[in-house]
Amino acid sequence: MELIKGSATALLLKLLAAALSFVVAASITRTVGQEVAGLYFFGTAIVGVLVSFGSLGLNNAVLKHVAIFYNQNNPIALNAIVNKSVLWAASASILVVVLAMVGLQQLGSRELEVYAPLEPFIFSVPGLVIVALLAHAIQGTNKLVSSMLIGGIIQPLVFFALILAVEPQTTFDLATCFTASALLTTAITAIYWVTSVKFTFSMDFSSEHLRKSSFSLLVFQVFQQFNLVIGQVILGVWGTAEEVAEFSVALKIASITSFVMFAVNRVAAPKFAALHAEGDTVGLSLAVKHSKRIMLLGSLPILFIFLLLPEFVLGLFGSEYKSGAVILRLLALVQLMSVWVGSVSYLLIMTGEERTHRNNVIFATLVSCLIGIAVVQNNAMMGAVLVSALCVLIVSLLSGLAVYRKLNINILNF
Repeated sequence: MELIKGSATALLLKLLAAALSFVVAASITRTVGQEVAGLYFFGTAIVGVLVSFGSLGLNNAVLKHVAIFYNQNNPIALNAIVNKSVLWAASASILVVVLAMVGLQQLGSRELEVYAPLEPFIFSVPGLVIVALLAHAIQGTNKLVSSMLIGGIIQPLVFFALILAVEPQTTFDLATCFTASALLTTAITAIYWVTSVKFTFSMDFSSEHLRKSSFSLLVFQVFQQFNLVIGQVILGVWGTAEEVAEFSVALKIASITSFVMFAVNRVAAPKFAALHAEGDTVGLSLAVKHSKRIMLLGSLPILFIFLLLPEFVLGLFGSEYKSGAVILRLLALVQLMSVWVGSVSYLLIMTGEERTHRNNVIFATLVSCLIGIAVVQNNAMMGAVLVSALCVLIVSLLSGLAVYRKLNINILNF
């Protein structure tokens, strides 16, 4: 019942965040045209990858350790790991910004003319890194509502307020508003964290232990984030801005089917870590089974809407996006497969199998990229869809097998 109640709360908040994200995206697509919208979506995809580098893989490591220390009522260790992680992530994200700026200047004059308006996006990286890390830490202390507000609602809400006030018409204007919203959200998040815990400046946590715990997750997190935006990146390089916009809108809609999964994982992930740490294999198996059922029951109605009424849903973003109906149907089916497999990513990470999942994600990314890049030469849009689908399907299959082999849990069993 605790899992169901918590998942329901998380789902409502995630749906609120999704609605806000849809309103923001629709506002942009209906006012600036497909080319500017496409560059905006491409810019946010690149930011997502840079944030994953800057985070050093610390997000889920922090979630895991904070959940354990919170259950043990150990505020000193809890603060120590969060403080050290914030210091490391902030330093790394600043380095990422410097390298990204240097890399941008190395582009040819033609490419620079296209991508220069995306420059303000880069400066949002440190703020978004810190927000994500602290949101995971807050999740670990069982403050689910606060974690989700900080991790998925405040920044887009501030961004929406800014674009209403500024009425941006160019990619540069959109990128500037986006970065301003990220920095303001960072300040709000830091203030909340300091005032919500028994805050201390302690950093007495083993750097070697933190490094080992986060390194596998860093590679995994970078590849996982890249998998989420790989279709947009491929289209941004080999396709057109209009194709990026059409694919991004379809992907954003299809991703709603994963919101149920996200909501359940918000509640289930700390429980996976705690149950495994206590050696409660029966409780862990039950938690996995119940979370899987909630995910499926919540996702099927959404899937039917996308399969039966794709043109209607896409039309909310503008009539020019209705041509992506087939793309939406395909991406929605891929998302359903991800939900059917369940919480394999969090399950492996929370039970000490970070390296196993990391290797699965790397393998899936490399195979998908090789196939997708070959296809994209003839059909950019189908190449983007194929590589996005393969990333999800290969990871789901390999990680599901790993869960069965290492934890004796059959994730395909309803």
